[in-house]
Amino acid sequence: MSVKLNHYWSVIPGRDEACVEFINNTFIPDVKNLGLQTVAVWSVLVGAYSEIVLENASSDLEIIEKALKDKQYKSLKRDLFKFVKNYQTKVLVNTGKIDSYTMDISKATIKFNQMWNVQSHKKDEYDEFVIKEYFPVLNELGIFVAGEWEVLIGGGPGIICEGRVSDINNLIRNLQSKKFQDVTRKLKCHIANYRSRILTFYIDN
Repeated sequence: MSVKLNHYWSVIPGRDEACVEFINNTFIPDVKNLGLQTVAVWSVLVGAYSEIVLENASSDLEIIEKALKDKQYKSLKRDLFKFVKNYQTKVLVNTGKIDSYTMDISKATIKFNQMWNVQSHKKDEYDEFVIKEYFPVLNELGIFVAGEWEVLIGGGPGIICEGRVSDINNLIRNLQSKKFQDVTRKLKCHIANYRSRILTFYIDN
């Protein structure tokens, strides 16, 4: 899968149970009929922007474009608004630096996403740094780099580094480690607007 359609929202207070039922029984099956696979539905533990993130994926940008224009999708979105607020979407394209992306995710997975903008005059140095140093160090620290994504449509920052871990306690320790702090300082010489977010499963679909 090389393209994602991510949905971001907060649940209207008191509508959590109904929202989960709608997502499981209606939204996920119906977007699948439109060619979009649901990777996972996440709850944001740490970090701003939204409470919930639902990830759809496809192998082709045209499939996502077609789905967004479909009457069934527009109807689904109207129904979703009965349960959520502050809804936003992003279309993400895999940058190709990581070729190991998989939708096979353990229910015990915790996600550590980092977001940033690449300084345009340092693009070549950035590409070399993340491939040769930053991503390998994350993997050494037990943060499996599942993919690097460019935001094609939607708000910034423009790059999302998708990391996955199996133990949140180890993640916190590793984020506090000198190795992570040193390599992140180097990263920040090539980027701007750094942010991060920790997510856990919201729905076991």
